[in-house]
Amino acid sequence: MAYGVKAEAVVDFPTFILIKIADGESKALTVMGQKPGFLPLDQVSRLYELIYQAEKAEITPEDGIKRIKEIIGVKRHANYIKHIVGYALYSIGLGMLLLPTINELFFCGVLGAVMGVIVGYSEDKPRLEMVRPVLTAFLVSAVFFFGVKQGIVTNSLTILIPSLSYFIPGAFLATGMFELAANNVISGASRLVQGVVILLLLLFGVILGLQVVGLSGKYMVANVVASLGWWAPYIGILIFTMGLYLLMSIRNKDMPGVLIVLFATFLGQQAGNYLLGGLFGAFVGSCIMTMVGTYLERSKLKTPYYVSIIPAFWILVPGSLGFINLAAFVGQNYSASMANLLLVILTFVAISMGLLIGAVISDPLKIDHSKSNDE
Repeated sequence: MAYGVKAEAVVDFPTFILIKIADGESKALTVMGQKPGFLPLDQVSRLYELIYQAEKAEITPEDGIKRIKEIIGVKRHANYIKHIVGYALYSIGLGMLLLPTINELFFCGVLGAVMGVIVGYSEDKPRLEMVRPVLTAFLVSAVFFFGVKQGIVTNSLTILIPSLSYFIPGAFLATGMFELAANNVISGASRLVQGVVILLLLLFGVILGLQVVGLSGKYMVANVVASLGWWAPYIGILIFTMGLYLLMSIRNKDMPGVLIVLFATFLGQQAGNYLLGGLFGAFVGSCIMTMVGTYLERSKLKTPYYVSIIPAFWILVPGSLGFINLAAFVGQNYSASMANLLLVILTFVAISMGLLIGAVISDPLKIDHSKSNDE
């Protein structure tokens, strides 16, 4: 201000500061802060279509900028029915991968519906965005532990995982490890720190819900019950996908690609688990997820890579494992918790290595959209 100019935006990084100075109509540099949460996947898909047009010079820079503003500037009004039904389906679908008994699946759906109400109410309220993980974990866990206290549901902490997994930062932690492995230190370390903080906030909310209801730490267990049958996970993936279709606004044209990547990731993970155990399963699932997602983006389907792999991260459920084992600290079983926590860290390494190796393998499949479409 002393020199007659105004700092329009300031972005601080660990190693440098970027300052945008307002100077008349000049727009040589544009700074935009990242919005919390996930960008609706239909917007991501439309951005990719715009990129393909730009690669072939089918759109002018001015029209491209206008199109970006139109895509990002779409206002979405809170839709409680969509949130409640979407989160209930999402929670039931993941529940069928983890603990599919009829009673527990019903409770997963109830907890998912509770989460849908909370998220739907707070979605257009920026002040609640920062506390939403804690608030959601507290209210959902309070409902769960009240059900445990009344004898309505068993005391397995695993029942909480499907409903809270939307906030569990498995993608942040695994991607952070991948970026560190690729020597992107700043972004990788930032994602890891963000993921750990979100994980601790969720844990705090669960512990708070436990204490408010008045139960002891012995209820913080992670039981796994008998499956309904071999078919349950496959039906669960379909239900889970329908929930995401409502929650993340997946376009109809992208649904086949999303389903292909989800089933490929799950089958790869199961094959790896059968052959050499959980770590190898995480590695194989992540590697296949990357390769199939990359291929579909470059195929005639043109399903954007980001759109197809984000849902698949929840199938791998790395963050859920960390959440369960951190919660074991509440039960005072510190030695077992530390051993399990080390296993979770190795799981993140396995997933990040799968992402890295999958990217290397699929690199020769790269297709220049501007050439392939002209031929």
